[in-house]
Amino acid sequence: MIRVLQYQREVELATQAIQMQGLPTHLTVQKNWDQWLLAQCLMTVDRRSPIIDLGCGDGCTLEFLAALGFQNLTGVDLEIPAQASDRPYQLYAADMHTTPFPDHTFAVAVSVSVIEHGANLKAFFQEADRLLRSHGLLFITTDYWQQQIPIDPAIKPFNLPWKIFSYSEIETMITLAAVHGFRLITAQPIPECIETTVDWHAQQYTFIALGFQKSTSPREHNRRSS
Repeated sequence: MIRVLQYQREVELATQAIQMQGLPTHLTVQKNWDQWLLAQCLMTVDRRSPIIDLGCGDGCTLEFLAALGFQNLTGVDLEIPAQASDRPYQLYAADMHTTPFPDHTFAVAVSVSVIEHGANLKAFFQEADRLLRSHGLLFITTDYWQQQIPIDPAIKPFNLPWKIFSYSEIETMITLAAVHGFRLITAQPIPECIETTVDWHAQQYTFIALGFQKSTSPREHNRRSS
C-alpha cells in the first residue's frame, strides 16, 4: 500500500470522517489524513493485538488508536511527557532503533511523521523486523515530494535533522524494507504529487504513507539472511 496526499480536499474529508465517528483529531490538521488511513489499514486487526508507536511524540496517534478500541498500546520516543495514570497506553523513553522489548512482541508497528527526522532506515527496519511477529503490519508516513527539496541543515525541528523524501529515496526505502522481510501490502507504483498540502519552515510539500507486511517467519528470515 502506497498513498500520497494529493489534494487539500483529502485532508478535509479525513477530518470530517474522524469527527463523524467521534474520534480525536490530530493537533496538526494534515495528519488527520494519516490517522484516517491508518484506521482503514487496521480495520480487520483484533483490538487486543499489541501495537507499538515508534516515535510516539505527543501521543496523538496512541490516543487515536485507543479511541478506535485498541487495548494493548505502547509508545516509544527519545523523550516522553510525565505519564498520567489514566492513559490507555504505556510510554517508554528509548531510541526507536534499539527498543527494550523482546523479539516478536508486537502485531503492528506504526510510525507517523517520524523517519524524516534523522532515522537510520537500515536500523529502523531491522528493529521493526525484530519487534514484529510473522505477518505483522508496519505503517509509516513521512514528508514527501517527487523532486528533491534541499533543506538547510541549520533547520532542526525538535532539535533533530529534517528531510523531505523524494521519489527515488522512497524507491530505495521500499527496496531496503524488502531486505528486512517487509513487502508492501499491495504492490503498486508511487502515486504522483499534485498539490502541496503542507507549508512548514518555508517549504511546501505533502505526505506519503506506506503499509508493509512482514512476509516471513523468524526462522525463514534467518535462513534467507544467512
